[in-house]
Amino acid sequence: MASSLGISEKLLTDIDDKVLLCPICMERFKSPKILPCYHTFCELCLTKWVKTNNGQLICPTCKKPWPLPSGGVAAIDSNRFMNDLMSVIGDVSPKGTVCEGCKKEAKYWCGDCGGQFFCDVCIQSHRVVRVCQDHEPMTIAEYNEKMSTQHFRMIQPRFCQNHRSTKLEFYCDTCQVPICHKCIVVDHTPSDHKMLSLESAMEKYMPEMKAHSEKIAKKVGDLKLRKNRAHDVRKDLNANRSTAERQIKKMYQKLINEMKQQEIKLLGQVDDIYIPKCKQIDADIELLEHRIASAESIHSYLSHLLTFGGAADIMTAQRQMKDQYQHYDEMTNLPCSDIDSDLVFIENPDCLQMNLGVVKGKPIKSEELRKDGDRMETMTHRQPQVQMKGRSVTEQPSKAMMGGQVAVKSKQAQPKPLVSKATHHQPTKGAQLTKGVTTNTNVKFLKHLSGGWSKFKLDGQGPQPGQKFNDPQGLTFHDDKLLVCDKGNNIVQILNQDYTCEKVLGSFSGQFAKPFQPQSVAVSQDNHYFILDKNNLQIVVCDQNNKVIRIITLPAGVDPWCIALLKGFVLVTDVKGHRLLKYTRTGHYVGDFGGLGDKQFSYPYFVAVNSMDVIMVSDCHNCCIKCFDSDFNYLYQYGEYGHGDSQLYYPESIAVDGADNVYVCDSGNDRISIWSRDGTWLYNLFTDELSLPEYIAVSRDRICVRG
Repeated sequence: MASSLGISEKLLTDIDDKVLLCPICMERFKSPKILPCYHTFCELCLTKWVKTNNGQLICPTCKKPWPLPSGGVAAIDSNRFMNDLMSVIGDVSPKGTVCEGCKKEAKYWCGDCGGQFFCDVCIQSHRVVRVCQDHEPMTIAEYNEKMSTQHFRMIQPRFCQNHRSTKLEFYCDTCQVPICHKCIVVDHTPSDHKMLSLESAMEKYMPEMKAHSEKIAKKVGDLKLRKNRAHDVRKDLNANRSTAERQIKKMYQKLINEMKQQEIKLLGQVDDIYIPKCKQIDADIELLEHRIASAESIHSYLSHLLTFGGAADIMTAQRQMKDQYQHYDEMTNLPCSDIDSDLVFIENPDCLQMNLGVVKGKPIKSEELRKDGDRMETMTHRQPQVQMKGRSVTEQPSKAMMGGQVAVKSKQAQPKPLVSKATHHQPTKGAQLTKGVTTNTNVKFLKHLSGGWSKFKLDGQGPQPGQKFNDPQGLTFHDDKLLVCDKGNNIVQILNQDYTCEKVLGSFSGQFAKPFQPQSVAVSQDNHYFILDKNNLQIVVCDQNNKVIRIITLPAGVDPWCIALLKGFVLVTDVKGHRLLKYTRTGHYVGDFGGLGDKQFSYPYFVAVNSMDVIMVSDCHNCCIKCFDSDFNYLYQYGEYGHGDSQLYYPESIAVDGADNVYVCDSGNDRISIWSRDGTWLYNLFTDELSLPEYIAVSRDRICVRG
């Protein structure tokens, strides 16, 4: 008997954790309401959701719109099945094997009473009560025998909704509803309606229901397959985008270089004309200056002679001047070189119509419909629109001319045409913006040296000789040592400054229900390691000798991705819940904040804390970093969707240096974006050198990036 009860209690606990949780608040249903699409939510949660969507009833799960009843959310049908399950779970307890009335050992159990236990004496009183005379109690032995397979059907309340004291016994096959015997007299007369017992109706329709269930299960499998294919297309598209942008930039640089060569050539032609002419003109100027000085000297002498000289002086000079006059006349009348100033640059009118190439790929119009007639809906409440601002697409490559001609007088040569085309490359399979398993197995390290950064990749060293990284995740520096969450190898590697593996954390074999898979790690001042074990939905707190100090259990249904430490607290991002969870370091749950929305979060993957206890969250799909104080009060945010210097495109991991500068993995822009502590953009690092950077760690003189 105890074994059967134990199995039942475990089953009920699983139902409570997996079936009875509201997808919005992630807590047990309160007044569950069911929509026509068969998705169920708390009445209060649904009321808030409708208010957020301007009074429209849109299913939070499948995004289908439904008409809102005149009575509001309260008028939506209640999910009676969920209410029944919650009633069942609330009724079952370890004390359920004693009589409900006298607390003696129970000998009987009655499902018609909602699952009550009775002793030998109380069952007699139960049988003589008129309203219970048609009940069918069973012995404890019979109850235990059916407990594991028929439990819910046995104790599920089966009373008529119209005649609440009368249990449901029949099924009107005409109206397709369960009824009691009073309903037959009033609304479902046998002359007009076909009646079946509930058991007969279940036997009749159970195969059909099972067939429907199997079809839906197959549809679910097909949809998951399509989703996986869509993820693959997304990865390939991301890789193709990165490749195309690199090619465009390469072609742009090539044209810049060619234009530079054109500039050098044309400037050289200018000098070929200008310098000889300039030298000749300078020589003429120098000769003229010499002759002007000589003529001015003679003129001055004659003026003084004619003013102050006597007759003998003047006549003596007259004889000398007469002999040289003709010489000076020829000297002053000597013509200069025949040099003109003709030097003109004749611009090529087509030089600015240069075409770098063509980007191929059928664009999707914003209102394009799917084949099944339904518009493609996003799975998030609001995602940033992806628009290539300032990027034009040309249908066909055309000939373009660049440069011009330096001409002397009317001479001009014909420019040569230049044609450039974009080349398609196969995408890199490891590139991605969506989360999932990655094929990357190495980490890129960038060490700052005088004059720049040295870059190299490291495969890692596991606990076994020759073992490499297998899906490395969270990165952090502690005491100048690098910690790498080697998720695929189920360990955390601690690397020395020479990047050899000094120690391995994760020797927890047999201690947990599932294999230990570290996702993120943080280290406290007392050298306790807080490791997010995503596979077991827990945070393992251990020392450097792999001794487990405590376990912080996370609630079912969360999607944890990153942890950070804050003044005695542990912060955990819940991507699925679009929120941030807060625990004390002893494991006590404090609360959470956030939610799905433009002004809240949309897929907050990473969190970091600076020296001023400012909490920074990378709001991935809102393309920004949001900052809060230690009490979760909003401070400011920075970044916006785009590809400009101070813009972000799917920001991921965050790291903070000693000056509280923030390093952001700007994943969609293939770079590291650097910001000051107050949210001022500083500069970008490693543009065109990284591909989809996802994780980052920063020390005094090193940056570690995993893309």
